[in-house]
Amino acid sequence: MAIPLESLQRIFASALGDPEQEKLLLEFVRPTSQVTGDAPGRAGENDVHESPLVATAEPDEVLHQRVGLYRGNVRSHWRGALANAYPVLLALVGDAYFDALSLAYARAHPSRSGDLNRFGDALPVFIGEYERDSRFRYFADVARLEWALHVACFAADVSVFTAQQWLELGDERLLDAQLAIHPACTAIASDFAIADIWRGHQPGGTFPQRPDGPTWTLVVRPAWHPTVCVHTEAAHAAFIALQNGTTLLDALDAAFAIDPAFDFATQWHAWITASAITGATAGTVS
Repeated sequence: MAIPLESLQRIFASALGDPEQEKLLLEFVRPTSQVTGDAPGRAGENDVHESPLVATAEPDEVLHQRVGLYRGNVRSHWRGALANAYPVLLALVGDAYFDALSLAYARAHPSRSGDLNRFGDALPVFIGEYERDSRFRYFADVARLEWALHVACFAADVSVFTAQQWLELGDERLLDAQLAIHPACTAIASDFAIADIWRGHQPGGTFPQRPDGPTWTLVVRPAWHPTVCVHTEAAHAAFIALQNGTTLLDALDAAFAIDPAFDFATQWHAWITASAITGATAGTVS
């Protein structure tokens, strides 16, 4: 019997993810009484044959144990990748919960990339469905914030306008310009105090007394170190407008519609200092 190598790999991967699929895998690696490979030259080079390389003299229980070792290693890597991306979530839920969450998530969203840094992208939505207790609805938004921080670590670097370049741009041209946003930035609106929760799990931090309360956050990466800034609702609206390609003037209109007292000067300084806004988009400034 011959089976394409790719098919055998799929069967092996399925058996690692779900023990119920292991029986099919054992059919191809179980001991055989004799080697009955196809005649030389008839099978494709990527086919796997019954041969001493596949057949084994070990009983099913030993094969089961060996597959179990692979399965344990794979699950450990899954769990490790998620723990690396979601350390605050892990601290919130504890090891036992996180272990069960990691396994359930991996079964629902198996890795599609050789880079495990991408593995946890769907976890914020998944945990929102996985955790049904209303007291812990904030888990999903904490996960959203952590994934944004994780992605920020790997975002591309960009050249940032110097103070002189901003001065040369001038106020009038600045208002009519579309501005470049650092690719590491993510703006998040939440019904929960996710910034305070995240800060409470940093060295010297204190967990907030209440996890609820509307919060607008901005993930930034000044000097290659991702961190969290807190926005007002007006600042959040302005930043989202800028990300969507509006001019600064239109973004300010969005902010002032929410808060007529919006302090643009202070907010602008904060964005520039955090490298959230890096310059003027090419083609918008002559």
